[in-house]
Amino acid sequence: MQLIVTGASGFVGRALLPALTAAGHDGIATGREAPHPLPAGWFGKRRGDLLTELHTAGGIEAIVHLEVKQHVPLPRAKDIAEFETVNVEGTRVWLEWAEAHSIRRFIYVSSIKAVGAGDGIHRESDASLPDTPYGKSKATAEEIVRAWAKNGADRVATILRPAPVYGPGNEANLAAFARQIWRGRPCFVGDGRTRKSIVGLRNLVAAIEFAIDRDPAGCDVFNVSDLRILSVRELAEFIAELGNWPRPRGLPSLAAKAIAPIGDVIEWLTGRPFPLTTARLRALVEETVFPCDKLVAAGFRHPASLRDGLREMLDWAISSRGFQAPGS
Repeated sequence: MQLIVTGASGFVGRALLPALTAAGHDGIATGREAPHPLPAGWFGKRRGDLLTELHTAGGIEAIVHLEVKQHVPLPRAKDIAEFETVNVEGTRVWLEWAEAHSIRRFIYVSSIKAVGAGDGIHRESDASLPDTPYGKSKATAEEIVRAWAKNGADRVATILRPAPVYGPGNEANLAAFARQIWRGRPCFVGDGRTRKSIVGLRNLVAAIEFAIDRDPAGCDVFNVSDLRILSVRELAEFIAELGNWPRPRGLPSLAAKAIAPIGDVIEWLTGRPFPLTTARLRALVEETVFPCDKLVAAGFRHPASLRDGLREMLDWAISSRGFQAPGS
């Protein structure tokens, strides 16, 4: 199948293109600048050039929309404006382009933040109650995708909601968590029993491939997460075991509550991330489980176990960031 992949220069896009090529797909990779280097069969184009060129889609059958303004823990006015411009209006523009070129398949990579981060288990049928500007922008974009699918009898839209993604090349999320463990710093609060869904890069890439091949008309939504769900403490201990690092430490709840507001101020004044802020504290103590049961029931099979994914992340982190066992 010939595809357009937007945001192809990003963390997910860089891993997705080789996988799509191996599966026999090719097409156009776009970004603010033309992505390069690219696998054989792919052509790079600047987003603006592709959207304004007066030509037919030339055999393009689907759009995989990765383009995103990522979540910011303490967004400023500029960030909030970019959430609207990139996440909402950017999605609308690509859907209009798809309609103009009679492209009937659209895969939108959203986020679990489009639902919200309240405690508990979140399924695809739950009400969307986002509590951050980023989450609201992704939820709005999802509605635009649904409306596009509804307005064409043969249109196929798939919305994927990945849990926090980890894997080679991503220095945020779980890589930052692993760095805390390696340094011997506290990495969970209290007893660390809250459970968290996460998803390895290889599993997310496979879910996108799976969505490309789906054909039922309409719009469907899938959580994308690893099968195995651990508590924050269990995850920290698993990473420490894989890295052969000392047993991870926790931070007492009262101490965490005292430190977090100070972290907010430091982060706001310096513009640099601080290990603990009120937003991060809330994220650590909330149980956010996004089961992938619906995706599995539709026929998806995870290519990587949690151990596989964490091992790949740590191998990359060790080779690229100089991780090693403390004292070695």
